[in-house]
Amino acid sequence: MYVEIVFPLSLDQAFTYAVPETLNDVVQVGQRVVASLGKRKQQGMIIGVKSDPPADFTGKLKTFENIMDPVPVFDAPLISLLKWMSRYYFTPLGRVIQSAIPSDARLKKEVIIQVTFLLHGADEFTNFLERRRVVKLSAMKRKFGAEIAVNRVARLQRQGLIELENDFAFKGKHASNYLVTPDLGRDSEIPTNARAQQRAYDLLNDYPSGLALDKLKDEHEIYMPIIKKLVERGLVTLQELEPDIDPLKDYHRPPPKDIKLNHEQEIAFGEIKRSLDARVFDPYLLFGVAGSGKTEVYLNATAHALEQGRSVIVLVPEIALAPQIAYRFQSKFGNIVALWHSGLKGAERLWTWQQIQKNRFRIVVGARSAVLTPLKDLGLIIVDEEQENSYKQQDSEPRYHARDVALVRGREEQAVVLLGSATPALESYYNLSTEHYKGLHLTKRWEKAKPPLVDLVDMGAEREETRDYTNPFSRKLVDAIYETLKDDKQVILFQNRRGYAPVITCRDCNWTMACPHDGISLTYHKIGNKMRCHFCDFEAPTPSSCPECRSLELKFGGMGTQMVEEALESKFPNVPVCRMDMDTTRTKGAHTKLLGDFARGDYKILLGTQMIAKGLDFENVTLVGVINADSGLHFPDFRARERTFQLVYQVAGRSGRGEFPGRVVVQSWMPDDISIQCATRHDVKLFYNTELNDRDQLQYPPFSRMISFGFQGKSRDGVMRLAEQAAAVLKGQKVVEILGPAPAMIEKSHMGYHWKVVLRASKGLDPRGGALRQAASHVINQTRDKYVRVTVDVDPYQIL
Repeated sequence: MYVEIVFPLSLDQAFTYAVPETLNDVVQVGQRVVASLGKRKQQGMIIGVKSDPPADFTGKLKTFENIMDPVPVFDAPLISLLKWMSRYYFTPLGRVIQSAIPSDARLKKEVIIQVTFLLHGADEFTNFLERRRVVKLSAMKRKFGAEIAVNRVARLQRQGLIELENDFAFKGKHASNYLVTPDLGRDSEIPTNARAQQRAYDLLNDYPSGLALDKLKDEHEIYMPIIKKLVERGLVTLQELEPDIDPLKDYHRPPPKDIKLNHEQEIAFGEIKRSLDARVFDPYLLFGVAGSGKTEVYLNATAHALEQGRSVIVLVPEIALAPQIAYRFQSKFGNIVALWHSGLKGAERLWTWQQIQKNRFRIVVGARSAVLTPLKDLGLIIVDEEQENSYKQQDSEPRYHARDVALVRGREEQAVVLLGSATPALESYYNLSTEHYKGLHLTKRWEKAKPPLVDLVDMGAEREETRDYTNPFSRKLVDAIYETLKDDKQVILFQNRRGYAPVITCRDCNWTMACPHDGISLTYHKIGNKMRCHFCDFEAPTPSSCPECRSLELKFGGMGTQMVEEALESKFPNVPVCRMDMDTTRTKGAHTKLLGDFARGDYKILLGTQMIAKGLDFENVTLVGVINADSGLHFPDFRARERTFQLVYQVAGRSGRGEFPGRVVVQSWMPDDISIQCATRHDVKLFYNTELNDRDQLQYPPFSRMISFGFQGKSRDGVMRLAEQAAAVLKGQKVVEILGPAPAMIEKSHMGYHWKVVLRASKGLDPRGGALRQAASHVINQTRDKYVRVTVDVDPYQIL
């Protein structure tokens, strides 16, 4: 027997090892093992089991040392998905696997052994198991030795005589807790000089149902060594309690709603139900206007998948949305719903992971990484607001897109994948028009809600008429806010820039305060009186004079959420305002608290960045104001118009979602741009068809594929030289176009210098992308430099 093992290192290959003869009937895909790699022992994972050695190998293969897991960490379908991610995103498989497993130094993996059949053991090992029935693997290792215990347990599991369950031993404040119960039927056999034991036993006799160990420690100063002595004397028993760290346990659960689907929702659910019943992979795009009730379709599809005994993953783009949607699912399905995102603490993540592996959770709601959670019998994957760029991992390997990974996982597990959006990604709209996706349409707002009335304000003309160049609000928006507050309704205001002012300059010499690491202008934060870089988090005191010419004539440029908040408090005194941006939501649970307070009416105005632009559902909100709709249009990127259209359309959809009519005021300096025009008129088809035509002419996605290479190092010459070398490698290519080399938009940062090379291939010339991927592989193999870091981004969301 032979196994293929990968290691969590930058090694883009699997290594073949012989299986020790004693483990031939034990090894399984997904188990972790210890094997010699070079001169040291390294932990790896089995990704393949085969009966023949590699065809080109003639020597004797090494055997690995031993297995660490009697029960696999991942099952075969998930391993298959991780292999695809490794190939597609040019990332070593060991790194991909490592990214899919939550890691925390305070937690240690444990395995619980439960005997399910009579073992009829003739040796000490099986007799011990027979007597204990349930025992930890660590206890078996201590008694019989690690290698013997793991191997024997794995063999018994393969024979179906025992069941194994992954567990985690929590340390620190989440350490294991025990219920200590007295055996009241026994006489006390405590020596007279063991007064601490006698005191503990006398106390426990007053609690026949037992006391928790942490309570004995905190309230009575009775500690584990004393309890262990009583256990040895047979006077008390210990029962381990599960750690109480469910991240949803303290959150408010809204009461379940009895909602009947409308005609369009029934049609959409019926199509999904047919695919679930057929147990086939089908990709659907649920294309529904804002407020059309997509979530109700999600809930009904989830209920049907659960009836089939299958599990469900629900992806949301923002951490802020994860608890809110998790509540909706939990109110309908109870405590089988897990919450999963990067904002959870290490212990919470690993506790949730453990419960998923135990099949306690059948629904996982979470952000991007939830697509890799080890749910078994997966039947449905929902990707809500599938157009959002937060689904794309951009900072570290593997640089995957959760929507695309969801589609591949659905194909691997014969699950239905449901993409939902009012403003789908242009690629998804194109896939719908070319019938790569099946379309489901919700064209009307749900129940009594009607589309909001939209006013578009030309801010250039507004400034000319009023001559007021400091007020962030147009007259129309101010009047609308007054009317809304007068009717005791609520307002959402959107300004997609945090801080007070994005730039500080000198009126006399035009000096601008910039970050010393990356040259980006520092943003003034009035709260704390700090200048801050939003790229690297560098902070500096706010200057009182110009360091170049000593002038006191400093001015703030631009406008952030703090400035808007200040203007609101001045214009509408005594009106409670809630600001929601990255600065106010850094602490755990801050998103949930702010949204909960707004939902209860503690605040009348919610001001925020793009985290409030989607997914929020407040029936009392009848006015949405967009302070500066076109700020994203100035970004030099081919997706700028698409992002602007989606953002304005989505934030406008927060108004009038209940029985009260809604209104939207959009302020723009570029009111004639097609993205602003179409978003305010809700003309989705016109925008997408126009944008598709422009992308086709310029050969940008979805009519081409792109792979971006980043080069980063301390020496500008070294980085530039390697980028030029990468471009030269492909010189003369006819199918693959080379864009660059060129400096990145932020060329210098605290990490060094950054350059870019982008490969692009038209789908007309390279239908399956083979030529592009071959060219990318060639670049990877030919551009290695120990002083320059090279990163690969397949299907990049940003190419600058």
